[in-house]
Amino acid sequence: MKKRARSKQRETKSASNLPAGSERGAGLPGRNPKIAVSRGGKLVGEHGLRELGSLLETGFLRGDDLCREPETGELVPLGKFLGDSDAPGFSPRQASASAPPGDANPPHENHRRRSRRKKRLRIPPILPLSALAIAAVAALWAIKMSADVAGLQKKLAAAEAANSALNKKFHDVLFAARDVAADGQVRGRVIIRDAGNKRVSLPGIKVRLYRRSDIEAHLAARQADIAEAEGGDPARLALHFLKNLPEAIEVTSTNSDGRFEFQIPEPGEYVIQTGIRSGKTGAMRLWFVAFDSRDPLNTAVDITESNAVRQFTPLLMLVEGR
Repeated sequence: MKKRARSKQRETKSASNLPAGSERGAGLPGRNPKIAVSRGGKLVGEHGLRELGSLLETGFLRGDDLCREPETGELVPLGKFLGDSDAPGFSPRQASASAPPGDANPPHENHRRRSRRKKRLRIPPILPLSALAIAAVAALWAIKMSADVAGLQKKLAAAEAANSALNKKFHDVLFAARDVAADGQVRGRVIIRDAGNKRVSLPGIKVRLYRRSDIEAHLAARQADIAEAEGGDPARLALHFLKNLPEAIEVTSTNSDGRFEFQIPEPGEYVIQTGIRSGKTGAMRLWFVAFDSRDPLNTAVDITESNAVRQFTPLLMLVEGR
């Protein structure tokens, strides 16, 4: 006990002899005053206030080394002098001055910096108001666009209904204007332009009725034997495709008005076939006019220059007969 008392008296005596420049608060805050540090009653040395933290971290100085608290005059451990913000006479400015450049900031200084950062990041009240205004404008625009789209859809539906009614009316007029045959029949005329370019009906022209599938098979077979035509003369080619025609469902001749009529055995696709040879030139015209008896507008088929065969290729020789 006596040894400890003597040691403490020596430390107190040594610390009482610390120079006046060792006070931590001496000088301006921006300066680096010297602080005297003692250990075991002996002066360790005088060090700048800003270097004390680094010396303490390196182990050159220890936390239990003593230095004098400038405001109270008490001897305090160096660790408490540098790090304890609750110690008497310890101010945040002195703590920041004691921290060397590049070292970590004391906890209270970090807290102050975080507080300032939070203040800088605080969103101004006008931003949420602007966002709400933009959202409201967008919502109003979407509602208006929806109303416009609905209006356009109604107008389009009305236009489609009017167009459908107009098409039906046109169809009815066209249907009434055509010389439509009764159910189960097909009728037509043979009308050719004469030398004076006048349309005339031809009486006494033989006309045949075939199923479409039979004519397609016949034309394909004759195409395979096209070499028999001996050249590309149109008259020879016409006679070649007329050779070996299959048996017709019905054969008739046009009356004095050039009209003909057939009974249809059952609904389906058929072909009306005929041919006319010119007495003066010997030219031959062929017709393979196809129609569907299930379409009422196809039950009146005229034989004219417009649906005559122009190319002797099976796919092009069948002409729709409306």
